[in-house]
Amino acid sequence: MHEWDKYGNPVKFNIAVREYNKQNKMGGRLRRYRKASLLMLPKKNRLSEIERLKHKRKVVAEKNPNHFLNRTRNIKLATGEIKKVNILLITEFNGQKVVY
Repeated sequence: MHEWDKYGNPVKFNIAVREYNKQNKMGGRLRRYRKASLLMLPKKNRLSEIERLKHKRKVVAEKNPNHFLNRTRNIKLATGEIKKVNILLITEFNGQKVVY
């Protein structure tokens, strides 16, 4: 999931993940996403891109999503839509079952 091609673009992958149902605190429907990519800035441009965004916006303060602590990742779908997934609810990655 955290791989880049030789041009610095994130590698596409297929993923199957359960939705989280907050009412009964269980996993919900199984969703399959094809040709998704991890939404992250390339390593070589990360600092300059963040600095550029801070100077562009007038309000610099924004909430830190704490993806590592919350065990979540943002993925971009082939349609351009952005989804937040919990890594503990991933059941399949590139056709292989995920076992914790």
